[in-house]
Amino acid sequence: MWTINRYVENNIEAANVNRRCGETLMNRTILSAALILALAPAPLLAAPKARPAAVSEAPVWRSAWGNAPIAPQAVARPGEARAFTDVTVRQVMRLNAGGDAVRLRLSNELNERPLAVGAITLAPADADGKILGAPIAVTVGGKAEFTIPPGAPVLTDPVVLPVKAMDYVSAAIFYVGTQAPAGHRVRLFVAPPGNHVAKDAIPGEQALKGPGLVSGVEVRGSGEAPVLVAIGDSITEGSGSTLNADKGWPEQLAARLAARGQGWSVVNMGVGGGRLLREVSGPSALSRFDRDVLSVAGVKAVVVLEGINDIGRPAQPGFAADAVTSEDLIAGYRQLIARAHARGVKIYGGVIPPFEGAAYYHDKGEATRAAVNAWIRTGGEFDGVIDFDAVLRDPAKPSQLRVETHGGDHLHPNDAGYALMAEAADKAVFSGK
Repeated sequence: MWTINRYVENNIEAANVNRRCGETLMNRTILSAALILALAPAPLLAAPKARPAAVSEAPVWRSAWGNAPIAPQAVARPGEARAFTDVTVRQVMRLNAGGDAVRLRLSNELNERPLAVGAITLAPADADGKILGAPIAVTVGGKAEFTIPPGAPVLTDPVVLPVKAMDYVSAAIFYVGTQAPAGHRVRLFVAPPGNHVAKDAIPGEQALKGPGLVSGVEVRGSGEAPVLVAIGDSITEGSGSTLNADKGWPEQLAARLAARGQGWSVVNMGVGGGRLLREVSGPSALSRFDRDVLSVAGVKAVVVLEGINDIGRPAQPGFAADAVTSEDLIAGYRQLIARAHARGVKIYGGVIPPFEGAAYYHDKGEATRAAVNAWIRTGGEFDGVIDFDAVLRDPAKPSQLRVETHGGDHLHPNDAGYALMAEAADKAVFSGK
């Protein structure tokens, strides 16, 4: 949170005074008083005026949950859905901030076709996805049925639903015809054919992974409502953590902040396989930064942990032409820093953790990682540094993760490793313990 200084300018107009003979003593007295006031020094800063207790602050919308859209897949992965035909699909989200009303951001930004929605409802839920209350109808422009244009998002109309941080909500969406959302691959509950959005229990639902239409949940509150966005690759996304348990480092950071009433929301914009400079499993960080970070409602700070895929990928067959230097990556970071600062957003650099033992490890890449990390730590260009490397590396072999912090692939932390990352972020950004 940062103080906003309000500067006060005293503008005084010069008056042409008629010095006609016969001017009265009263007129001369008034003129003298005005000149004294004009010449008196004015304060540079004005103290804020006390606001009457009866006046409440204007409502503020901020993001309580989000993820990054991903272009539709040409072919569904085994055990996953790619498209939906005249069915109801539920998406469950844990909120990292509270408010008295909720609205959804539905993304069709990476789709070349319009997407038709027949109906949506919103309901409180538990962590397992069970609906806990009567579903509430959600509209867009007052309409229950609508179409999202290609290349665009929509914000739904507000729904009065009081929520608090760590609550879960369920959005039930009925797709009209066959639709392939351009959404992040998340846990979904797919019902038998038909419109079931008004039901508080839907028999025959199947839990599977697929593209989620909801890319953001915003809540309405009052007063200051800051948001921290985490952008990165699969390490930020939470790969390697317990499935559907919100154990990635951004989620564990959000839980820490909520437990002590810190007032910040945390939004996870990690994309598995993502790179800083080039596309691979989705847009690069450079290309998606404005949409996935700077457009997030209430964003005040961002943590960037990106670059290990840029470093490691060239060691894999077919990617030799994608080789990068430390100078390439530093130039990319500088672009993100400039764009964040232009919007008044603080930006924190995440020190890249070790990766020796990972499938794409190579010695040249390790040298690049070391050079990039040295710049992140000492360059002084980020507003702050979160040393993820320091909390995860093996003291006996600093190029590797500590064995107890990963699940065996030597790249992605486990729940315990992500807990260490959340603690490091908390200390660096919020001075947490």
